[in-house]
Amino acid sequence: MTLFSSHEVITSKSFNIGSIRLLLDMVQDDDWNEMKQWVKEVTERVGKGMSVIGSGGNINKYCKLLMKDYGEPLKYDELYHLYKRLKSMSTEDRIQTLYLNPDRADVIVPAGKIFTSVMKWSGSEKAYVPKFGVSDGVIKMLYKEHKVQNAFF
Repeated sequence: MTLFSSHEVITSKSFNIGSIRLLLDMVQDDDWNEMKQWVKEVTERVGKGMSVIGSGGNINKYCKLLMKDYGEPLKYDELYHLYKRLKSMSTEDRIQTLYLNPDRADVIVPAGKIFTSVMKWSGSEKAYVPKFGVSDGVIKMLYKEHKVQNAFF
């Protein structure tokens, strides 16, 4: 997780919490508590009105299931209610009813737990999902660097 303010990185930290780890019951209460504490501490600096930016396949799928366009915010209540709905369904029902791929149908629920928890702890009412993900940004950055370096040869 990274906290940005005025286009600058304020702080960043990685946690041993992810969809697969949650699915495999590999996340300890201490891990959750550490993440919760960190999110609360760093977001207190920003104050109210903060938004979350999510990147990756799971948040993209939430965006599609909520029928949102890229750039249109996902509201906390919408995300939370969809998470609860998905959680109440079996993996097979998620595949059959919502046409989720089998490799997405199982991880989307723990991902929703992470998204909604971070939003709750930070006091954020909105999450934005960019059209391009982190890997797209890295590829674009590397391309620009390569193009600039080779422009002089």
